[in-house]
Amino acid sequence: MYLVQNNHPAIIDRETYDAVQAEFARRAALRSPSKNALTGQSCYTSKYALSDRVYCGECGTRYKRTTWAKNGKKRVVWRCVSRLDYGTKYCHSSPTVDEDRLQAAILAALNSAMSEKKILINQIAGAMEIELLPALDSAMSLADITRRLVELEQEFQTLLAKAAGDFGNESYTDHFRALAEEMAELKDKRKSFETRRAGSETDLRIRQAVEIMENSSAAITTWDESTIRQLVDWVKILSAEEILVCLHGGIEIRQRMEQNL
Repeated sequence: MYLVQNNHPAIIDRETYDAVQAEFARRAALRSPSKNALTGQSCYTSKYALSDRVYCGECGTRYKRTTWAKNGKKRVVWRCVSRLDYGTKYCHSSPTVDEDRLQAAILAALNSAMSEKKILINQIAGAMEIELLPALDSAMSLADITRRLVELEQEFQTLLAKAAGDFGNESYTDHFRALAEEMAELKDKRKSFETRRAGSETDLRIRQAVEIMENSSAAITTWDESTIRQLVDWVKILSAEEILVCLHGGIEIRQRMEQNL
């Protein structure tokens, strides 16, 4: 048997084929039913806050925590799963990152956001509340409802002032009724939302995240898996020197990683 390459025109070009294979590899690296598979999520994934939260900036595959041993010394690093499984076939230059450097950079990113703690708390809580919407069969989060009620109250007061200056004009009646009905409906939704949210897993996560932020000092100096899990949505490894940290609530922070000591 002989293998003859490039003997006839390809159905698809080589560049497209390689791109498709790279995507297959990336998707395969995101899932695996085996707890021992290098590419999959294991039953021990939740032990580390960054598991399934760190991604390769080049190919989009998640990073995996692994331990290197050399000359009797152990070194904990994070590596792109595509690189672990396929070498440089699909992901060519994703860096291996020492865990201590990665953790220090994430803490630095968090501390840079602490100056806007109140805004950060509101955004985190709002983002996590959105997770409840499918279960509550609602298109509006609690923050959306509150914001709309404030708008309606302002509109009601403005209309009231106009009506007072135009006494006897009944043209405002329908407008008043529409405002009152929408406000009543939203208040009912807010009450239902709060009642159904109370005691839920999402509610617990929201309260824990807010409590962590409120009780945090001006700087978070030590790595705590629970704290990071509550605050960090995902981390993208942009290069050997820089990462992008996204906090719950959509705040994205580019952060340089210091060199190893």
